[in-house]
Amino acid sequence: MRRAFRIVAGVLGVAVIGLSLPFAITSFTDDAESIHRLHFVAGVFASGLLLGGSLLICAWRPQSIGPFWVAVATGVASTIAGLISGDFISGLWFTAPISLVILIALHPARSSLLKIDGIEVVTTLLGLVALVPAVAFALTQAELQRNGFVSDPHVEFHHYSGMASYALSLPLAAFAAALLVPGRRIAGWIVGVTGAGLGLASLLLSDYPGAFRPTWAWLTLAWGVALVAVAELRREAS
Repeated sequence: MRRAFRIVAGVLGVAVIGLSLPFAITSFTDDAESIHRLHFVAGVFASGLLLGGSLLICAWRPQSIGPFWVAVATGVASTIAGLISGDFISGLWFTAPISLVILIALHPARSSLLKIDGIEVVTTLLGLVALVPAVAFALTQAELQRNGFVSDPHVEFHHYSGMASYALSLPLAAFAAALLVPGRRIAGWIVGVTGAGLGLASLLLSDYPGAFRPTWAWLTLAWGVALVAVAELRREAS
């Protein structure tokens, strides 16, 4: 069971990273793909790092429960985004819950997944602070996906629902990182760097579709830095 879990988590992690990083690179080298630059760069953080990175850590150290719950939170965000955007099937978002069920079933420490020693208060509050703006942004992007013209390449390639998923993943993953379980420090780092990365990408690529408005971009950047700081301070206190 342990070997099967590590193989599945590792393959999924590599696949997620492999489906995000090359597109981001291409958006800077191919003028035809440059219109997707923000979406692809955001995908490197919110898909490649947040989900793919968490899965690779799980494959390396299955006993690291924190990153596993971050991966679960990201999968839940993808599922919700696909449902509210109307492209749950066509956008392949249905693969998220299927993958989660398989990973939970194969997890060698499945009986320990719900053994939580408590919740870190500040990280939880940061998740709550991000929840309302994340939901608002996700609903806006979901509407663009549902009602956009088929000729819009961002609709065609499900980039609006992707941004909805990325936004929802931030507060949900923060809640996961707040769980006092093994691997909580690296979970906090992953979520924090993802948030900071999305904020920075929106600042540097502010003219591209999907970018957070400058004020929200700065706040998201600061939010991510705060999560990393809490993860380190929590480590010192433990």
